[in-house]
Amino acid sequence: MPRKPVEVSLQWRDESYGSVSADSAFRTFIDPDVSDSMHEKIVRKFRKHGFQINHSRAAWIAENPKPNYLTNLVAELEALGCVVQHEGHLPAELKSLEARQDEAPSEDAALAPKM
Repeated sequence: MPRKPVEVSLQWRDESYGSVSADSAFRTFIDPDVSDSMHEKIVRKFRKHGFQINHSRAAWIAENPKPNYLTNLVAELEALGCVVQHEGHLPAELKSLEARQDEAPSEDAALAPKM
């Protein structure tokens, strides 16, 4: 029986209050439970792209992000074999990415015979 793909749900949050001014923050849920080594790989991707866990807010927050860090994070998670889902307060960088994906023709349409 094939294994269920790892789904990484990023619940985006607006954490721009108090001492933090970051539009890019999320809480994450991973389903199904993964091995410790796979969990560490995912966490390393978060940290590589500038996210640090903020225990008081129970969220991963990027306070000093680099350009394209969100699209790069999603691409690297997908390269690990994860299916990435987005919920909540989506940052502008990801909104534009989703808009471009919605405009792209589906694979079925691309392979359909032309009349």
